[in-house]
Amino acid sequence: MIALQILINGVLLGGTYVLMAQSLNLIFGVMRVVNLAHGSFIVMAGLFTFWAANHLGLSPLISLPTVFVAGFFIGGVLQPLIIEPLMGRGRRSELLSLIVTFGLNFMLVQIALQAFGSDYVSLPYMQATWHLGNLVFSEALVVAGLFAGAITALLYYGLNHTFVGKSLLAAAQSTTGALSCGINVARIRLLAFALGVALASAAGALLIMVIPMSAESADNLTILAFVIVALGGLGEYRGVIVAAILLGISQSIVGYFVGGDIENVLPFVFLIAIMLFRPQGLQRST
Repeated sequence: MIALQILINGVLLGGTYVLMAQSLNLIFGVMRVVNLAHGSFIVMAGLFTFWAANHLGLSPLISLPTVFVAGFFIGGVLQPLIIEPLMGRGRRSELLSLIVTFGLNFMLVQIALQAFGSDYVSLPYMQATWHLGNLVFSEALVVAGLFAGAITALLYYGLNHTFVGKSLLAAAQSTTGALSCGINVARIRLLAFALGVALASAAGALLIMVIPMSAESADNLTILAFVIVALGGLGEYRGVIVAAILLGISQSIVGYFVGGDIENVLPFVFLIAIMLFRPQGLQRST
């Protein structure tokens, strides 16, 4: 029964990780940009959700659509200003985008520090537990996992069954091929970045219900998302889902038997192991 409890908790935690990682994966897949400011968008949304709950009395689920729309707007403004001018420069584009998003990350962290302070905070929302026989479920973890899973499912459906989604996938597979099909790749890159920031913001609004956050935890969240994407395979959407759930289960197991400190170190262990032994991730070798 303990094993089943740990497994379910890990799957629910992994569900929240999926949303966080897919947003990073979407940006990389279309633009070949590793967004080092990714964690900052998550943290900003999470801390705003915390602020809105304490000062405006809004539940995280009410704030969720707001932070999603705000994230989409912010991403839509930032992409043509600081990312799009770097595109089309070959290998230099990747390096320049890393430098630019690193600077953006620093700026966002400083803004978050000024706006929300440096303390770690967690949102005391849905603190009750549900019981099913001998199994005990955190209400907040269940709700966050289910909402993150639902948003991820909508993303997967949109990518595979809508014209816009198929255009995103086409641009991710081949820029030249997408252009030859009449797809406006510059517009698709704008959409990918805006949607990626929006999804990261939604992840932040849900994660604040599950884990403590501070402005300075942005880098750890970026690394966590990158570990999941690297494990699942860069640009592989289904692989990232599997990787996020595996990491969630692994952290749940380690947290139960060893303790929280080792649980927090586990993503870094995964990252080193991936880079050494399977840099292509879980995707099949070609």
